[in-house]
Amino acid sequence: MDEIYQQMKLNGKHGKYLTMLQAYIISYKDNIAKKPVSRLHAQTPDRNKAQFSPASYSPISSTKKLDPDGPNNSGNVVYTFGNAQLLKQTSWSSSSVDGQSRSTLQIEIPLFRGEQQPKAEDDGGPVFMGDDCKYMFDSSYDRVLILGDQIYEGGREICNRLAEAKRQEVLSQTQTAADGESGATEVAADTEKELILMDDREASMIERVAIHHVDYPSTDVINVMGRIVVHPERKDDRLAIVDFDEMTLRYTKLDFNRMKTWSIYPGQTVVLEGVNPRGNAFEVRKIHSERKLELPSAPVSLTKELNLVIASAPFTDKDDLLYEKLSDLLAYCSNNCPDVLVLTGPFGSSNSTLLTSIAEPFEEYFEKIITNIMNSVSPSTEVLVVANHDDIMSMFVYPSFPYKISKYFKNLHFLPDPCVVSINGVEIGVTTVDIIKDLAEAEVSGNPFGEKIKRLFNYVFHSKTFYPLNPPPESVPLDVDLLNEFGRLSKVPNMMICPGDMKCYVRDVNGCICINPGRLSDHDSGEGTFARVVIHPPESATAVPFNYVVCQVVKS
Repeated sequence: MDEIYQQMKLNGKHGKYLTMLQAYIISYKDNIAKKPVSRLHAQTPDRNKAQFSPASYSPISSTKKLDPDGPNNSGNVVYTFGNAQLLKQTSWSSSSVDGQSRSTLQIEIPLFRGEQQPKAEDDGGPVFMGDDCKYMFDSSYDRVLILGDQIYEGGREICNRLAEAKRQEVLSQTQTAADGESGATEVAADTEKELILMDDREASMIERVAIHHVDYPSTDVINVMGRIVVHPERKDDRLAIVDFDEMTLRYTKLDFNRMKTWSIYPGQTVVLEGVNPRGNAFEVRKIHSERKLELPSAPVSLTKELNLVIASAPFTDKDDLLYEKLSDLLAYCSNNCPDVLVLTGPFGSSNSTLLTSIAEPFEEYFEKIITNIMNSVSPSTEVLVVANHDDIMSMFVYPSFPYKISKYFKNLHFLPDPCVVSINGVEIGVTTVDIIKDLAEAEVSGNPFGEKIKRLFNYVFHSKTFYPLNPPPESVPLDVDLLNEFGRLSKVPNMMICPGDMKCYVRDVNGCICINPGRLSDHDSGEGTFARVVIHPPESATAVPFNYVVCQVVKS
């Protein structure tokens, strides 16, 4: 514009048009000066690093970067799980880095609702939610019905476990007393009936266990069943229980002073033993919340090592869009060629103010990010991208719908949150919502028993849902109807991936390897972590994970 102005001036063209052009140039320069300093991230060509340009317009970072001449912690191992001898034999690179001799992975992903594949539908297998699913349409009445059904369904399983345990106890005692007499089984059955059922007309019989309403007055020990309620704003009577009968609202506060060790959380389905002398306060003596779990068996169908890399968002620093951590991770994957790369969102957080100033719609920006990822990894690496409700690409609902792009890659799989996939017989559950941290903050306890992380995962397993906490924090846009249909966890998988803000960990909980890989880009420390896992073929179906799974959490 300056050149045009000078040319017009030399040619003697004066007047209002020249004045208007001069004013426009001055105004344009002033506007440019007021905008934040930005630059185009032009990376040097490197076949091992993803090129997030020319779309990555990013402000100059205000964060103090690590001294390039100082020590680099990238690659340092911060957590290790697995047999020490097996760990020495493990190579974190795939047996075939070029991918030419690698056998094809068998990845079983449930269908998305709406896909035209009637065979899988007829088989009654799991189905992911699709475009035809409505969300946030459930009314308060529908939520009450769903929660009531969950209380009754979970309570029945708890009662069934109690009745079976009592039956085994009575049978063992009777057989010992009878010393092998032929009538021991019949005597045990009669004793069980007398001890469990009793003659109580006021109680409901659920799986051979007498259950009273929560406000039933009794000085004798009785059983009640319902859902735990916690009032954070109260002090004396903040713990209560809602009855299993959804037709009438029955609600009673709880007193745990008689118990030495206990722990509960809001939304938990329980069967409580205790007394209620006046009908307005239930004195708890025992808590029953465990159901009969279907535990995982070792994946004996696995004939070759399975190599996985797991990383969780954010993938770039909070004050730039350079995605340097993601570039480094992809370079690692290019060099080591894992069988599976698991990436959990969000790729663009809705809280980021930088994304509002990018030079294109975020849908196109996101597609270029995915394209760069797929061009950076080996074609033999299967990439699983799990959605997150906080992503700009998401619909801000949990459970979250899978992402979509216009391009097709054979080794790319977009997954909803939560989900369970099977890879060569290894069942892996994934959720990007920080349920473990949410449970840790909402849990109420008194001298709780056992390690905290394992206890929190047991809450998830025994609730048989990915998100048992109710009500959720304000940051979680929970749809109770969608969770009831697509967020169930019918059995314990071989592995659970639950990224979160808590310190990274790897735990064996009921035969399931539970992993928090941490954040790839930690906004607080400037350093991040990711997890690498190698699953060896187990010797038998009863092998414990410690003897065939090795895992390391590594600094990015």
